[in-house]
Amino acid sequence: MNKKIIVYIPFNNMDVLGKLNIALTKEWIDKRILIFMNYTLRSIKNQTNQDFIAYVVYHVKSKNFIEQALAKYPPLPPNIHFIMDENYEIKVKEIIKNYKFFYELHLYSDDMYHKTFVEQLQNYEHKSRTAVLICQNGYIYDSIHNRLAKYFNFSSSFNCFIYNVGDYLNGNRHKMAGWTTAIRFPHEKLEKPNYINHCHDTNSAFYFENERMRKHDKDVWKYNQGATALFGEEITNENEKKKILEEYIGEG
Repeated sequence: MNKKIIVYIPFNNMDVLGKLNIALTKEWIDKRILIFMNYTLRSIKNQTNQDFIAYVVYHVKSKNFIEQALAKYPPLPPNIHFIMDENYEIKVKEIIKNYKFFYELHLYSDDMYHKTFVEQLQNYEHKSRTAVLICQNGYIYDSIHNRLAKYFNFSSSFNCFIYNVGDYLNGNRHKMAGWTTAIRFPHEKLEKPNYINHCHDTNSAFYFENERMRKHDKDVWKYNQGATALFGEEITNENEKKKILEEYIGEG
C-alpha cells in the first residue's frame, strides 16, 4: 500500500490544563527535552522500520530555548526534526504529495511506542472507510519510582489518523473534541500492547497513583467493556519489567 508515515509529536505547542506559559520557560523545556532524549527519542530510534519522519512540534516563542537545549545533545537522526508549529503542515504537504495515503501517527514527547509499531503500520492494509487506527492496550510507566502496569484506554491519544493524500491536500482533517472522540470515527483497533503512557515529575496531566484508583474489574479488563480507561496488573518482577521496557526503548 502506497503510504507515508509521519509521527506528529507535540512538544509545547498546545495549552495543556492552562499551563502553556510554564511550557514556554527554559526550566520546563530543559527538563522535557531530557525526558524526550531518554525515553521518546530512544523509542523512535528503536523502531525496527525507520521508513518514517518524526516532527517534534514546538511553540514559536520557545525557539531560542529549544535550540539552546538541543545543542547540549548529539545531533538527531536525519528522520527526526524539531520544527515550529506553523511549519508542520507545510512540511507534511511537501513530503506526502507523491503518495496515495498519509498515516499521521500521534505520540507525546514523553511517551513511547513498541519497537515494531511503525513496521506494523507499514504492513497494515486498512479498510476503505477507516479514518483512525485505535491503540487501546498498552502500559503505564512511572519513571520516578520505576513502576509499570498494564493499561487500557477506550480511545487513547496513541492513534494513527489515515488520510487520502488528495483529500488532505485539499484541506480535509479529522477534527476531534479531545482524544476520547477518536473512537467515533470509522476505525479499526490494533490489539497488541503498543504504547507506554509515561508518568514523571513534569507531566501535569497523568499520575500513576490517580490511575491506580480506577476500578479494577476483571471482566472489564478481559472484555474491554464499561470503562474509558483501566489500570491493570502491575508488573512487579524486575526481569519481566526490564524486558518489557526494552521492547519500547531498547537496552540502555
